[in-house]
Amino acid sequence: MSEKPAWWHRQHIEPYRLSDAEAWKLIESPPFYCVFSWVTREPAPVCCAMAYVVLDGCVLLTSTANRDKVKALRRNPAVSLCFHRGLRQVTLRGRAEVSSDPQLVQRWVAAHLDGWDRPLTPEQRESETRRFLSPDRVILVVRAEKLRSFDGAEMFRAESSG
Repeated sequence: MSEKPAWWHRQHIEPYRLSDAEAWKLIESPPFYCVFSWVTREPAPVCCAMAYVVLDGCVLLTSTANRDKVKALRRNPAVSLCFHRGLRQVTLRGRAEVSSDPQLVQRWVAAHLDGWDRPLTPEQRESETRRFLSPDRVILVVRAEKLRSFDGAEMFRAESSG
């Protein structure tokens, strides 16, 4: 068997994908921030970092209805979210549904605050909750249509073993 060229592992990354279960484990683990991408009318790609929660098997993010991204999602709901933890990353493609359901907003806020890395006093929690409860707050519900993943640590291990 011949030795692979030095570049082989970085060109043929299929063996370094995560299983769907591993990908969802990464998505469902802190920190709960991702890069959220959508398309403008032109069409031009746009992205920003956003906090998220996972509820009912969907990734939920929040915004206010006056934001350009919400207007763009009403025209074209196609989105991509990138999650990374160290050398592992997952890209989720799907469609975003814009919801103004106040109960869903409350669920999002509660789950978001539960995911913080520090405990909140009841007063701090109430204060943070009020910051999210603007009258035009919406939830972006993203259902996964496709997952792509990459485990860079596994690729580096394979490179070093020959």
